[in-house]
Amino acid sequence: MKKNINIGIIGVGKISDLHIKGYKNMNNVEVTGIADINKKTLKEKARFWEVEKTTLDYRDLLEDKKIDVIDILTPHNLHSKIFIEALKSGKHVSVQKPMAISDKECQDMIDESIKSGKKSRVFDNFLYYPPYIKAKTLIKDGVIGEIKSVRLKSILGYSTDNQNKVNNWRFNEKINGGGKVLFDYGYHIFSVAYDLMGDIVKISSFVENTEMSDGSFLDCPGIIMWNYENQNHGSWDIVRAHEIKINSDYFNEDEWFEITGTEGFIWINRCSGKILDGPPLICFSKGEINEINFPNEELDWGSSFNIGMKNFVDSIREDFNSKLSPSDGMKVFNYCKAARLSSDQQKPVLLVK
Repeated sequence: MKKNINIGIIGVGKISDLHIKGYKNMNNVEVTGIADINKKTLKEKARFWEVEKTTLDYRDLLEDKKIDVIDILTPHNLHSKIFIEALKSGKHVSVQKPMAISDKECQDMIDESIKSGKKSRVFDNFLYYPPYIKAKTLIKDGVIGEIKSVRLKSILGYSTDNQNKVNNWRFNEKINGGGKVLFDYGYHIFSVAYDLMGDIVKISSFVENTEMSDGSFLDCPGIIMWNYENQNHGSWDIVRAHEIKINSDYFNEDEWFEITGTEGFIWINRCSGKILDGPPLICFSKGEINEINFPNEELDWGSSFNIGMKNFVDSIREDFNSKLSPSDGMKVFNYCKAARLSSDQQKPVLLVK
């Protein structure tokens, strides 16, 4: 019988529901405790998810000997501090993307992860979305040959006032660590770009700032281009279309990806939303189009959290590394920062390994 693994979650904002649901879907896994500074939210989440232990001080979870895993879902400026403290307390640690808000914080997290010997990762759910996983399998099997380029498209649509209010801390760069789009949301995009094709060596970008109704600024629209080694390349086109109501069960955004190989193409036609009402995955190879469908539960963007939570628990039980490793997480952090820097300086940014 598998040992029961107990989870402690620090930060119970909106995204915590998807994490807790993922853990609740597993056998021999229990969310033992949750922590947050918002007493009302903490009480509501505990009641809804039937979690016995609650605390306003996250250190109570670190000191709890019954808890094996800490999942960090706080604002970004707290990631590094809690991550390091949790490892020092003997816990395995998963931290929600982005990794941290500075190079030094990222490096400190890497150093402590090596020193501790515990499992740790930077979690990005896009890497666990079933159509993306299937695309990776097709690539590994050589269906489209050697990958030469990836083109990523994002659309940000209509937001309600409540959505903006919930996420207002994301516009504060001292807390968020960078722009809401290029750094926060962009971490998803660069995680995919890196996971598909490896190290990025040069980034060029053009990004505008759009003033919002509350006086804050959104780092969007923009076009970001990058080079891999061996003349391979990628691009990300991001547009805010605020009058479009995105068909999504989660957020006011959607993405689709095009992957070009020497022998074919793969299109991933949906992710956070459901704008493109058609096959979620299409492959062109050997002159033929193959449309690949999935069960509804796998098409649900939330399924990526179920798979991602299971992957981390399995990594502890079976002793493998779950994506993203802290070292890879820092690479993605640097890609996000370079995209902003390139636009600010109006010139390409070279990345050193």
